[in-house]
Amino acid sequence: MAIDEPRDLLIECGGCGIENLFSDYTAETITVCNQCRTRLIESDFNETHVEYQCADCQFSICLLKATEFSEGDTPCRCGSLEVNRKRPSTLFEDAREAGALKFEEEDMEQEEFDWCRSDSEGAESHDDYNDMFDQDPGVN
Repeated sequence: MAIDEPRDLLIECGGCGIENLFSDYTAETITVCNQCRTRLIESDFNETHVEYQCADCQFSICLLKATEFSEGDTPCRCGSLEVNRKRPSTLFEDAREAGALKFEEEDMEQEEFDWCRSDSEGAESHDDYNDMFDQDPGVN
């Protein structure tokens, strides 16, 4: 079932293990890890993650399968114990249908894509912005 309205979403990164929080998540939201920049919602999402959702506040928690979670005993951040597993999670299908993965796939296909650098095409007033990444203050 597709996401009807925005909700908060927490996803544990499969690459580095940190938790990423997305406020007002919709299927159109591009989800990459805040630390290692790994795409968080992949085609194998249901094989790697388990999605839980609070029945009271709709907060979604996506944890790696190796992460322990006591369904019905672990409270949501709102205090509710009605945090139940969604079987199966539709996050990947919803994101694909909404077009959130198209942008990432196009960028990943670029040979020298760098998440840290802005695109220099069309940059008129910030010509040397990317140059600061190449400058090493320890080298004279």
